[in-house]
Amino acid sequence: MGDAFQVLVGGPEADWPEQLKQGQLSGRWAAADRGALRLLALGYQPEVVVGDFDSMSKAEQDDVFQQVAHVVTKTDQNQTDTELLLTTLDHLYDVERIDIYGATGGRMDQMFSNVWIFTNPKFQSLRSKVRLIDRYNEITFYEAGKHTLHKSPNMKYLGFMPLTPVTHLTLIDEKYPLQQWSGNPYSWSSNEFVGETNHFSFESGIIAVIQSRDAEI
Repeated sequence: MGDAFQVLVGGPEADWPEQLKQGQLSGRWAAADRGALRLLALGYQPEVVVGDFDSMSKAEQDDVFQQVAHVVTKTDQNQTDTELLLTTLDHLYDVERIDIYGATGGRMDQMFSNVWIFTNPKFQSLRSKVRLIDRYNEITFYEAGKHTLHKSPNMKYLGFMPLTPVTHLTLIDEKYPLQQWSGNPYSWSSNEFVGETNHFSFESGIIAVIQSRDAEI
């Protein structure tokens, strides 16, 4: 069995799930930049931290560097913190699953970057192993084939977002079926599960599947 990690990147705390805010998530952790300080403050112990650390004071840097086993300093500004963190985990471990928190919310350019990086061929080996998680959404990534979806607790809606051109997308048993659709990047939103398990298929491309619920008002 491979390694499972939970990862914290730079999104706002307001969009974190309550379990993360309360320090109630168990497992192995990694972080980008100030995410390390946030994790340590909540009682989590990150094993890996990446970043340029310019936003930290000298005392904060010393605190992180003393407590974290693997610290990687970013030197290539053409690479995002999320990209460097994923590359580092893939290099150091036999990764089986990565749950990423803080990838959504806040700046839209960073949010879209955190989604579209999974179209990059260098992340192909991780693509199907990653989930982006916040208070209201879970995003997973799929390559061509036949797939089974399991409804996550408390989620209501189901969205299908082709990130590349796709062919013959078929939503088999969802509330709103779709037959053999082909086209460019698009968002099929506000579908719903029928029961706890549904299925879909497509013949080429990459699709992000979004399970979501409405925000509290």
